Parts: sequence; structure tokens; C-alpha cells
Amino acid sequence: MQKRIFNAIISKDVFKINNSYSKAPKKVFFYTFFCVVICLIIFGFNFLDINWAKFFNSFSLFGEKLKKLVNWDFKNFLEKDNMGISFMNSALKSIWETISMAFAGSILGVLISIPFSIAAASNIVKNKFINNFSRFIIAIFRTIPSFTYALILVGYFGQTMATVTIAITIFSFSITSKFLFERIEHININIFISMQATGANKFRSFRSAVVPQISSHIISAAFYALETNIRYISVIAGVTGVGIGQLINNGVSYGRYDKVGFMLALLIVIIIFLEILIYIIKNYIIFDRDYLLDQKEQKKAIKIQNAIKKENNLRFYIKYILLKEWNSELSILKANKKTNLQQLREKKIEKNKIINKFKEEYKKNILKDKQKFVEYRKVHLNSRNWFIFNEELNNYVRMDKIYITKINLEVLNLKEKMISEIKDTAFSKHQEFKKTLTVEKVLKQKPLFFIKRMVMYLLILGLFAYSISLVKFRLENDATIASTNQHIKEIFNIDWTGLFKKHGNAPYSVIYLLIEGISISIIGTTLGAIFAYIFGVISSENIVNFYVAKFFVVINSAIRAIPSYIYAIIFISLVGMGPFTGALALMMGSIGMLSKYDREIFDDINMKLISQLQATGLNKWQRIKYGILPQSTSSIVSYIAYRFDINFKEVSVLGAVGASNMGYLLNSYFLQQYFSEFGTLLLGIMLVTILIEIISSTLRAKINLGVNPKWVDQIILWIKHHWFALYKANEKLKFKENNLSFDEAYAFYGYTNKTICQNAKEIKKTKKLSYKVSWLISYCNYFDIEFKNENFKDLKMLYKKHNELLKVNVNEFKKSRKEKIKFLISKKTEDKQKLKTYYSSEINKLETNYQKKEFKKEFRKNKNYINRNTKIAINSLNY
Repeated sequence: MQKRIFNAIISKDVFKINNSYSKAPKKVFFYTFFCVVICLIIFGFNFLDINWAKFFNSFSLFGEKLKKLVNWDFKNFLEKDNMGISFMNSALKSIWETISMAFAGSILGVLISIPFSIAAASNIVKNKFINNFSRFIIAIFRTIPSFTYALILVGYFGQTMATVTIAITIFSFSITSKFLFERIEHININIFISMQATGANKFRSFRSAVVPQISSHIISAAFYALETNIRYISVIAGVTGVGIGQLINNGVSYGRYDKVGFMLALLIVIIIFLEILIYIIKNYIIFDRDYLLDQKEQKKAIKIQNAIKKENNLRFYIKYILLKEWNSELSILKANKKTNLQQLREKKIEKNKIINKFKEEYKKNILKDKQKFVEYRKVHLNSRNWFIFNEELNNYVRMDKIYITKINLEVLNLKEKMISEIKDTAFSKHQEFKKTLTVEKVLKQKPLFFIKRMVMYLLILGLFAYSISLVKFRLENDATIASTNQHIKEIFNIDWTGLFKKHGNAPYSVIYLLIEGISISIIGTTLGAIFAYIFGVISSENIVNFYVAKFFVVINSAIRAIPSYIYAIIFISLVGMGPFTGALALMMGSIGMLSKYDREIFDDINMKLISQLQATGLNKWQRIKYGILPQSTSSIVSYIAYRFDINFKEVSVLGAVGASNMGYLLNSYFLQQYFSEFGTLLLGIMLVTILIEIISSTLRAKINLGVNPKWVDQIILWIKHHWFALYKANEKLKFKENNLSFDEAYAFYGYTNKTICQNAKEIKKTKKLSYKVSWLISYCNYFDIEFKNENFKDLKMLYKKHNELLKVNVNEFKKSRKEKIKFLISKKTEDKQKLKTYYSSEINKLETNYQKKEFKKEFRKNKNYINRNTKIAINSLNY
């Protein structure tokens, strides 16, 4: 009884349509995910010792610190020291060295990543061991903090450019190998297979079919690595005492924030310049967007369509509807501009009058609708009478929104018409272009592709050769190398006790530091996501004024250009070193990245739906709640999960500048030669990084594609099979037969319990009986059980007898399923034995090794087919 009542409570969204039963899908994932996130956020804020008072009080110092950072005394910068070197000279030299090291390391890293990425791609290399081994190597290198490589390499190459370059090479390999391997897995493999089928060897097929498809991705990966390396090279160089990182560290140590600010400004300018350069190279050299047949014309048409979509409704109405006749008259006058100068001046004055008059009428009509609605609402209290059906919109419009809905509807219809016309025109032009397209025309443009790319490749090769020439590769003496080798051995001597509690030289356990790192990431991601959402809203042209949107787009771009560790340096000067500083730095990094993604999501929302919501009387915040949030939430949550993954990886890097205990101690352990503690903490970071990456990928797959991990699907399937017997038994009690599918039987069980409970409430109300008695009467009525009186004991006895019948049906159904599984397994064994016998008898009849090899492949395929079909039959809910 209690089970049925509980099921009725959770079965509110069950309904019957004709003879079919349906139930709204459960939101188990949504509620679970929401509760877990809230708990993690609360835990993160409670775990860290956050001094909010100090943070807010530091705002008074922010202006002063910012002033110090930009108070550049160029006279002082140009003054030479005792060695005859000026700060300006050192700064420019270190910047150039930084760029050179980043460039050389990026190219080397990408070159190393290519074979590993190919080996990891299962569509190119069919050997699972090689695939998994390559993916394992890629995964391991991705989990190690970037500055760790530099700390170890100092023992082999000293505090030199070579150390930084090799460290950047390894870091570039770690970030580009996964990027390339994922791109290779999505190429068109049919060409590669077809070439091999025609007799070409694997190498030739790969060169002709695969290389052209991945070459652009390799260049993109190189530029992505270069951009990332320029952002984070200061941290890597800082721990080795080389380049711009050392100058920034010296500036902070001696309190010369003017020099620190100047170096940071140089770095930001280079990052922004590099972003612009990479954008130009990608668009106009790698993807040939300016010369790709008629792509220029097609792109222009798409740009106009996007501009029309984003145009504010009121501005669009004035421009294309209100001033339509005025524009046509102006065009006629402009044809004879010299003779119609006076009339043109008058026309411009007339334009302002038309616009001002319309704006006045617009405001008056909106106000008039509102006033009418207020008066009407006083008389008609029932809200159903406040709406008028609009046939064109096919929806109800609230009385105070009639005029604005009319304007919006007119605008939306014209927008759709204009976009449709532009699409048709672009399509017809493209068809005409294809008709006139000849081999000569394509070949005429082809040299441009060749020249552009050859120039780019030669420049890359030249810059790479020059960058490598600046790096002097020199090994340390034998004693230092032997000492470093010994240190590496000690790193593998893991202090297992230190993982779980404070031990030896470690001030904190590894678990504590990892939890602190996760907490920093949670707080940074949460605060960043909140502010990014606000920035995304106010920088989207679909939501706010065009000029307001553009203003905040510029601000977002500026925030995004600055790496997280630079924010950490700034915040350290305000609130000091510690985890909270790291959280604030990650917040700024999250704002920069997420606000861009949020804006793009908001720019793609369906504005027609928003207009329909406005017509029903919803205000701006309600339209955001019911129109914008449902269209954008899943994508935004997916990006937040991705950013959390990035933030945890950045926590260790921020520690190198004192913005987290985890990274700070990792650096300190190595420098103070506590190698066992260093290895233990590094192992913990690697394991948690892999775990977070898996969780992040799983969440994004679930949110974006609705795909569960296999083990989750197995659990869900087991639960369904477990309860299916009860659902089918309930169906048999009512209909005396089993014809419903699992989903229908599941919905019917909920419908049964809901109906019984609803009827019980009615019986209780009319007959003034207790709820238990009312429920039992309702139960008997529903299942057509005859009863003589309404006595509780008698009714309870009837219910128990009927429930025993339910249990018998459940057991019969379970027994039937067990027999079916037993039969399927027996059949599988029999089929496999027949296949094996056939294989044994036929294999010896084949003459060549090639025939035997192909026959073995066919045998394995058939064996797998039997296993797969049996598994599908066992898991099937159609029984």
C-alpha cells in the first residue's frame, strides 16, 4: 500500500491518451547534478579561509597599486646600470628571447605530437595496444604541471634558454597531441581505405589521403600552442630564472611595480597582436577564405543575414519599413546630385522629422495600450479575459502588448522575407558560378594558394631556424647530471603515508592540498561563471542595445587577453599570497573565456520565441527566464564544466607565483630537495587531473548529446529489468494479459496508483471515511474486486489476497525471464560450437596464408556477431 501511495506522489506527470499511457521523463540527472554542484560550492567556500573583509577593503588600495603598475618612468628605464645595460634593453631582449623560446618549443612540440596523435587514432592505426599506449602517454603528459618540466630539466641543461625551450616543447606536446588526435579521428577515412584497396601501400595512401586533410589542423595546432605558450612562458621561465619571468619576479621582489607593469603590458600587447595575426593566418592562408572559389560572395551573404538577425527591432522598423518610401525618393534625388542639392538637404531634415514623429507615436501607443489595460483589469478580474487571439502570430496577446506585438510581428516577418531573398539570391549566384566554373578558372587561382602557403611555410621555417640558433644546448657536468638522475629516482619513492596525513617535511597531506585545489577551482569557476553570464547577456546584441553590446565585447576581449597568472600577481599585491588569490585569478580567467562563449550562445537564440513571450505580457526578466534560459542553459553548463577542468590544471601553475598552496609547495619541495614529497604530491595532482578530465568529458557528453557512460547505462538497464516484472504483473491484474511495452507498462503502473489515490480522496470527502479505508475501497473499485462492506479488516484482507496474486505474477514473470536468459546462453554456446566445428573443418582446405588469414577474420567477426546478438537479446526489454 505504502509503495503504491509513494509511487502516486512521484507520478504526477502521468497521463492517458486514448488507450496509450505515457509518463514525462524523470529529471534524475538534472536534480542530482544540481544538488551535487550546490553542495560542492558550499563545501568550497567553507573549506577555504576566505577573508572577504580584507578583499573588499583592498579596493581602496587597488587604484594606488594600479597607478604604480602604469607609472612608467622611461628615463629611468633607459638609464644604464654598472654593467652598461638599461632596463629597457633587458626588457626588449627578454621579450624577444621569450618569443623565440615559445616559437621553437611550439614547433618542436607539434612535430613530436604528430606521430603520437596518428598512433592514438583508431581509424588510422588498427592496433588497440598501440592506440591505448599512445593515448596513455598523451594523458600522462597532460596531467603534469608545465613548470615541473623546467624544474627537472634545470639539472640537465642548467638555467638556460635550452631548459625553457625543452620544457615548452614537452608542454606543447601535451596540449596539441590530444587536439590533433581528436581531429584525425574525425577525418574522412574512406579515401584512405579506397586507395589501399586499389593497390597503394599504406604510406602512399596516408600521404595522399590523410595528410591533405590534417595539414591545416597541424598548422592550427602549432599556432594554438604558440598562443598558449606566450601566455604561460613567464611561469616556466620564472622558475628557471630565464627571460621575462625572471624580470617580473625581480620586479615583484624589489617592489618595482612600474617595471612589473611595463613587462606585463608588453606581454599583453604581444598576446593581442598574436591573436590577431593567428586569426588572419587561419582565415586567409590556412582555410583560404578569401579565394575559396565563390566563398567570398557566400560569406558576404551570410554576414548580411547575421546583421539582419541581430538588428534591434525598433531600429530595423525605422530603417526598412518607416523610411522605405523616403529611401526610394532619396535614391532618385541622388541620381542627379548636383541639380538636387537643396532637395537633398530638405530630405535629410524630413528624415529626422519622420523618425521623431514616429518615436512620439510609438511611445504614445504603448502608453495608450497600458492605460487601457489598467482600466480593463479593474473591471475584469479574471486574467483569462486579458488576452486577445492573434491569428497571424497564432497565439494570445495581452491587451497592453497589442501595438508592440504588431510592430515586432511586422519586423520579424520582414526579416524572414529579407533573409529568404538573400539566401535565394546567394544560392542562384552560386549555381550560376558553378555553371561557369572551369578547370582553367580554378587553376588560375591555384598559384595564389601555393604562393601564400609557401611564403608562410618559409617564414615559419626561417623563424624556427633563427629561434633554434639562439638556444645553446649544453649539458651540465657529469656530477650534476648524476645528482639529477638520483633526484628523479627519489621522486618515484612515493611517501604513501603523506598522501593521507601530514608526514615528514610536508606541512599538509596531499589529500588536503588536492581538496584545497579543487575548492579553489570551484570558487574561481563559480564566481567566474556568474559574472561571465552577466557579461554574456550585456554583450549580446539580441538582448541589449547595439552600442552597449559592443562596449562590453571590447571589455571582454581585454579581460580574455590577460593570462590568469598575471591576475594572480595583481591580486597578490592586494590581498597577499594564498588560495583565495588563486580563486580570484581563476575567476578572471573564467570570465574572459566563458563570457565569449555565453555571448555566442545568446546571439544564436530564437528571437521569434522571445517576441511571442513579450506578446503574452512577460517583462524583460521573465522573457530571459522563460525564453532565453531554456535555449542556452545546457550549452552554458557544458562550457562551465569544461572551464572547471582547465581551472584545476591552472591551480598548480598559479602556485608558482604564490596563488595556491598546491603549486607553491610543489615548487618548494623540489627547490628544497624534498623529492619524495614532490613525487607524492605530483602523483596526487596527476590522478585527480585525470579523474576531473574524465568527469568533465562525461558531463559534457551527457549535457550536449544525452549520452551516458556505459556503466551508467548498465545500471539503468538493471533497474529497469528489476522493476519490469512488477509493471507487467500490475498490467496483467488489470487487463488479464501483457501487451504493453516497458515504457507503457511503467507509465501505466504510475497511472494506476495515481488514479487510485485520486479516487480515494474523493471517497474520503464524500463518505467521511479514513484515508486508509478510502484507499482500499478505491483499490477494490479500480481492480473490479467485489466487497460486501466497508470494514477496514475485510478490505485489508481482500487487498492482501489480491496483492498475493500480484506477487505470484511477479515471480512467474521473473522465472520466465530467467528461462529465456538460460535459453539464449545455451543457444549462444551451441551456435559458437557449430561455428568452431565449421572453422576447424574448412581452415585446412584453404591453400594460401592470405586465404587462411581472411577466413580467421571472418570467423572472429561471426563469433563477435553471435556474442553481440545474444547480449542485445538478453538486455532487450521487449518481453
